Amino acid sequence: MQQRSPSQQYIVFVLWAGLAFALFTPTMFAQTKSVISGRVADSSGAVLQGARVELKPKGTTVTTNERGEFTFINVSPGAYIVSISYVGFETFSQSVLVASAPVEAVNVKLKVKSQNEEIIVTAPRAHGEAEAINRTRGAENILQVIPAEVITSLPNANIADALGRLPSVTLERDEGEGKYVQIRGTEPRLSNVTIDGVNVPSPESGVRQIKLDTLASDLVESIEVNKTLQANQDGDGIGGSVNLKTKTAGDLPMLSLYGLGGYTPIIGGRGVDQFGGTIGDRFGANKKLGVLFGGTYDWNGRGINDIEPVPTVSSITPHYDSMDQRDYMYYRTRWGLTGSVDYKLNEGSGIYLRGLYSTFRNWGQKWVYTLNDGPTFGPDNGGLPQASQDWRRPDFAIGSLVAGGKHIFHSSWLSWDASVARSRSLNGDGGVDYAWAGPDISANCGNVPAKDPNRPQFSPACFTPGAGDATDIRNYTVTDFQPPPTGLSAQLNLQGSASFAQQYHVGSHYGIFEFGGKIRNAHKFDDTRQLTADFTQLSTPVPAAQFMGTFTDPNYYDKTYHFTNTPDYEKVQAFALASGLLTGAQINSNNYNLIERVSAGYVMNTIDLTPRFHLVTGVRFEATHVATMSFNGDDNNPAVNVPGGSDYLDVLPSVSLRFALTKDSGIRAVFSRGISRPDPQDIAQVSSKLDTSQTPNAITLGNPNLKAEHSNNYDLLFEQYLNPVGLIQAGLFYKQLGDPIVNGQFPESPSLFANQPVAPTSPYVLVSQVQNIGSAHLIGFEIGYSQRLSRLPSVMKGLGLSANYSYTNSRTEGLQGLLRDDNPALLRQAPNTWNISPTYDTKKFSLRVGMTYNSAMIFAYQFQDLTAGPNGIIPIAPADLAQSAAGGVKGPGGDNYLYAHYQLDAQASYKITRNISAYAYGLNLNNEVFGFYNGSPQYVVQREYYKPTYAAGIRYTLSGEK
Repeated sequence: MQQRSPSQQYIVFVLWAGLAFALFTPTMFAQTKSVISGRVADSSGAVLQGARVELKPKGTTVTTNERGEFTFINVSPGAYIVSISYVGFETFSQSVLVASAPVEAVNVKLKVKSQNEEIIVTAPRAHGEAEAINRTRGAENILQVIPAEVITSLPNANIADALGRLPSVTLERDEGEGKYVQIRGTEPRLSNVTIDGVNVPSPESGVRQIKLDTLASDLVESIEVNKTLQANQDGDGIGGSVNLKTKTAGDLPMLSLYGLGGYTPIIGGRGVDQFGGTIGDRFGANKKLGVLFGGTYDWNGRGINDIEPVPTVSSITPHYDSMDQRDYMYYRTRWGLTGSVDYKLNEGSGIYLRGLYSTFRNWGQKWVYTLNDGPTFGPDNGGLPQASQDWRRPDFAIGSLVAGGKHIFHSSWLSWDASVARSRSLNGDGGVDYAWAGPDISANCGNVPAKDPNRPQFSPACFTPGAGDATDIRNYTVTDFQPPPTGLSAQLNLQGSASFAQQYHVGSHYGIFEFGGKIRNAHKFDDTRQLTADFTQLSTPVPAAQFMGTFTDPNYYDKTYHFTNTPDYEKVQAFALASGLLTGAQINSNNYNLIERVSAGYVMNTIDLTPRFHLVTGVRFEATHVATMSFNGDDNNPAVNVPGGSDYLDVLPSVSLRFALTKDSGIRAVFSRGISRPDPQDIAQVSSKLDTSQTPNAITLGNPNLKAEHSNNYDLLFEQYLNPVGLIQAGLFYKQLGDPIVNGQFPESPSLFANQPVAPTSPYVLVSQVQNIGSAHLIGFEIGYSQRLSRLPSVMKGLGLSANYSYTNSRTEGLQGLLRDDNPALLRQAPNTWNISPTYDTKKFSLRVGMTYNSAMIFAYQFQDLTAGPNGIIPIAPADLAQSAAGGVKGPGGDNYLYAHYQLDAQASYKITRNISAYAYGLNLNNEVFGFYNGSPQYVVQREYYKPTYAAGIRYTLSGEK
């Protein structure tokens, strides 16, 4: 018989201890008699999720679920009062006499507090904002919610865009859309994403963070951001955990259809369109069966004008060794499907099946002209210009299917789920490289001073019409061609979990003891292959002139830069296929296979110590098993299969205390411990080939010895609920990070790389490797305000305001091994973020403006103070020492930063009839720049623009739906 590992023995012990407690407590404490259940809705019949329901004098409090339902179990015979409160509505109370009947039903429709609040019922966004406040109020942990009505009230193309409007949430953007979220100053890798509570894998190869632009925003009913962890949640969430709740059928029939079209005035004009719909209903005499289906499709013809200079790191006065002029044309498509089926077994009990599938084809092409600084103007990087183009065909998909149920007994309940989730990426980027074939212009073509430091300039000699024009593809020859890679990278997650909860009381103190377990098995691999056609093998150079394309951009970068013409990728591809150059060029480098199995168990106890004190304590055990296989090689070097793996156990305690100051205010204090496991590519891949084309020689190594990153998280939050509908939150948070994972560089002796196919040629080798550093800490505070100003007079009563501000500060310890002795901030930690969103609503008209700001943040560590390195062992050239000292950490060789980002968006809608609304939006109305700089903003690395997007459409909603 196979022996259990110590980590498995811990989890088995936890589950047996919890089962023993659950079997013992009914006989010790509980006298099971009856159940009180019900449903809460507004006057239109729309359910009110998050309503607070109290059973007096018992003192037990619950909140309504997504169907507006609540259940009290273990109710002894007697007289009770059910009190229901919901921010923005009148409090409701009803007497209930519990006799011998097994179930007592209380179904109510709440009334708004005054005529001024009628908009809460009639306006979709106002209804959604009220729901978000009430769900936040009823949560056990620190939670923020974005319902579907709020998501769609601004032009949020994907899930990330919607999340970026919450306090202490910043975005990493890509090509004009949000891509990853950074919660509370932590990089994307440190946050978790689930769909209906099920872990979903990343569609990208080698990383954990979810590429959220793969998910269309219209596929979900709401987004929940858990900023603190509890024992019944996965430990992956140092920054926070994002849960996407898919749509389910409500008691009212649901039918919604919409379509829109739009325009972006860039690269000659680009189009936008989007279509979608949802249909659902409940069936049967008691509406026990619910069925819902939905789908969405959007096409985005985005265009991008981009420059990417390379600063001269030895020059404090901004100077550039080279600069790319890049023009992008995209045709991005995103479509998705969602569906759910659920069946109500009895009051509070039911089973369900939910699914979501979304795919994102980020297709497009890019043309690049690279200007190099000539010897007359500064350091000579060859001097001659270069050209290239990309043919982008990445295809990402995420799918999730989960079956589960909840079964309520007299004094306990059981919940379970079994799921499968899969993500994948196909294709990728192909491209063509071109070499300069015109006259030698390097003596006169170079970087020159510019009036605008954000727009570096090169001399007019770089753009002499005819044979001297660096942006005329007719002056180049083709050197190599690559089609998009074949094969795929994919991950499959199989997961099952179950939990059991027992209600109990000790005297007048009511509590819930809960325990459960989960197992998740993840298999991720990358078996992509790349073909290459080497045009230099041909007897004569191939002129690029024969591949001339039709695309031109005379208004490129507002005519700041010259952009003459472009090549046609498909013509080059046809030539390469016809010539047979692709034969035998397949490579297989740094692919991998990874198995990760996480077995978890937890125990958690919830108890009301007094009517004001609510305490939740728990501990979670997560045992991780990792097995990897790396396939390191290419066609010229036999593949070397390198196995690896590890086993470890994490103990993750949590404590949450909620104290009610008044009925509308309170304080939450939380401690939790979280974990972030290393990215697959960092622990599975072995190494790249030694690059001897640069001095010092360079190599990239994997690190199978990487340890998981941990954090102790401390949170303190004050909440004040405002009349008629509003909320103020102010909180402090502090995170102690152990073994942070960073990507750094350090010198090594050439003798360590003697077994490389090419021998080292420099006095030391610069190694790039992901490593654990000593420690780090992060501290911050956030404040949020949201309120409907319906008490203002006359037409002003439709006004509302939502605003938030967050500040974070962090410090790392232990980067000395990465050629620096300072203590920089954590990656992706933006010191200041804020959102301001004025709103205006009437029965027919709705307007919302969104203003979002994220301050600059470190994207990648790259500063090197070579004087901090092991100079006695590895010789450092004096020139290198001088270069590393130029400007210090704020100089052109400093860390790589994301620019500060401010964006202005707006959307308005008007109800034409009871069922039909027209709406229009403006996205990125201020044409904000996206890009990077080194050290200080004057050392430009990238600046790209997208122009605003304008769109309008029609939405049909079935009468009677909220």
